[in-house]
Amino acid sequence: MKKPMIVLILLAAALAGCGGANKPSLAAFKSGFAANKQSFHSLGLDLQQAIATAQSKTDSQLAAEIGTLATRAKAQATALGRLNPPSGFQADLRTLESGFNAVAGDLRQIATAATKHDATAARSATEALIQDASTVKTGDTAISAGLNRPTTG
Repeated sequence: MKKPMIVLILLAAALAGCGGANKPSLAAFKSGFAANKQSFHSLGLDLQQAIATAQSKTDSQLAAEIGTLATRAKAQATALGRLNPPSGFQADLRTLESGFNAVAGDLRQIATAATKHDATAARSATEALIQDASTVKTGDTAISAGLNRPTTG
């Protein structure tokens, strides 16, 4: 009789532990998102600066700068993917993450076009970048509104 009781206690303990530790915490998500938001806001400002000063740079300099921004955008997508959002934020977080992945790809294409001195390819990738940046903005706005945080400018 003692053996079934031990099994029941172990089973109850195992079931009690299921889901509790892995349940997404709103506070942890909000904190993690805030840290990421600072990072991607900085990325946006650096991209604006790169665009504003592009005319004064060689294609090689521009390719290096944009390539670095592409790496940062990819890292941002990866960091967002590591967050554990509550269910109400999962779709918007995936939108934001995929937006950053697309932005990284666009920036990589711009850098490659600059290296090859291909203005047509650069223009095409820039148009895609503008579209993909709006996906980032959509995800940011939705999550920020849900967390009662200001959106990134």
